[in-house]
Amino acid sequence: MRERMRPHTIAFGLYLAAMTAGLLAHGSGLDAGLFGGLLALQFWLTRRAQLGPHTPWAVAADAFYPVALNIVFPAMAAAIPAIHPVKVDTQLFALDARLFGGNWSERLDAFATPALTELMSGCYMLFMPLVYGNLLRYFFWQRERRASFLAGLFTVYGVGFLGYMLVPAVGPYIAFARLFKGPLPGGALWQLNQRMVAFGSNGVDVFPSLHTAVSVYILAFAWRHARREFWLLLPLVLGICASTIYLRYHYLIDVICGLLLAMLAVIACVSAERAGRSLTLRRVVPESIP
Repeated sequence: MRERMRPHTIAFGLYLAAMTAGLLAHGSGLDAGLFGGLLALQFWLTRRAQLGPHTPWAVAADAFYPVALNIVFPAMAAAIPAIHPVKVDTQLFALDARLFGGNWSERLDAFATPALTELMSGCYMLFMPLVYGNLLRYFFWQRERRASFLAGLFTVYGVGFLGYMLVPAVGPYIAFARLFKGPLPGGALWQLNQRMVAFGSNGVDVFPSLHTAVSVYILAFAWRHARREFWLLLPLVLGICASTIYLRYHYLIDVICGLLLAMLAVIACVSAERAGRSLTLRRVVPESIP
C-alpha cells in the first residue's frame, strides 16, 4: 500500500528542481549536476521508502533531508549568484519603509546596550542546538513523531531556500551598515556570534528569515505534542525572533514572512499526521472489509 507524497518531499524537491533548471539555464553545469544529483537521489529514496514506513529505506529517505540541507546551504553561496547575481536588499529595505515605517534594526539602535547585545547573541546562537537537538531526538528517541516533524521542518527549508534563490540578500548589517551609529556594543558572546555568522552565512540567506520560521515551527510542534516544553521554549523562540532584527541580520519583512512560513509548516505537519493515521488504519483494516 503506497503512501502519498509528503509535503516536504514536494517542497524540497521543487527547490532542487528549480535550482537545477536555473543553473542549467545559466550555463553552470557543475553546480547543476550537484543539485540535479540530489534531486535524483531524493526521488530514488522516496520510491524505495514506499516499501514500508519501518524499513531501512524509509529511515534513509528521512535522513536524506538533513544531509542534503548541509550540502546545499554552503553550495548556494556560488550557485545562487550564478542564477540571480543582483542582491535585492534595496527592495527589501523599501518594503520595510513602505509597510512598517522604516528599518527596525535602525530604530532599535537607540536601545542597544552591551547586556542586551550579549542576550540577543546568546539567543541567536542557540538556534542551531534547537534544530539539531530536535532532529536527533526524533531520529533516535521519539521516532513515532519523526515523519510529522520532518514534514513541517523541511517544508520550511524547501520553501525558504526557494526564497533565497528568488530574493537573494545579505541583510542590513552589510547592505546598510552606514545607517547605524556604529558596531553594536557587546562582549564575548557577540564577538563569537559575529565569527559564526561570518563563517556560516552563504551570502544570500536573508529572505525569508529561517531563524524565525524554523524556531516558531518547533515551538508550534511542542504546543501540539509537549505543552510543558512549549512554555520552556517560548522565551528562547521570542529571543531568536527579536535577535534577527536587533543584530541587524534581517529586515522586518523577512521575519513576517518567516512567521507565515511557520504557519505553512504547521499545516504540512498536520497533513502528514492525518495521512499517517489514515495509512495505518488502512493497513489494520483491510480494504476488502466494508
